[in-house]
Amino acid sequence: MKKLILFSLLSALSLMTTAQTASDVETVTIARPHYTITMPEKTYRMPMYQFEGEFKGAYDLSNGMTLSLFNIGYTMYAKIGGQERHEIVATAADTFVARDRKLQMRIENHPNGDVSGEVLMAVSSDSLAKADSQVIAIALH
Repeated sequence: MKKLILFSLLSALSLMTTAQTASDVETVTIARPHYTITMPEKTYRMPMYQFEGEFKGAYDLSNGMTLSLFNIGYTMYAKIGGQERHEIVATAADTFVARDRKLQMRIENHPNGDVSGEVLMAVSSDSLAKADSQVIAIALH
């Protein structure tokens, strides 16, 4: 009998604590991550046949825009939507950075044909509400 009463008291106290905790929380603040686009001192020497075979093409982004990677001669470019093109260099086997440091992208080609990765894009502070960072991340899918 004592065990049953003790269990009932503990259950009631637990419910009161849960109810009090839930009502005390009014807002939750989540800090926005700070992204930067950096150009390493040394770039990755990617042969043009590798770029054309593995990366050249159009990619759908999670924000509804399209990332296009293309080349003119031996120069590689990236373009998002109707924006200006950016000359890019490979910084790793799957990563590219625009020479003007306005774009950075990592593209993972999976054996089953799926593609994933992310794009960092520098945007003007006018287009971001209350932005403390001018670089946003967009998922590639």
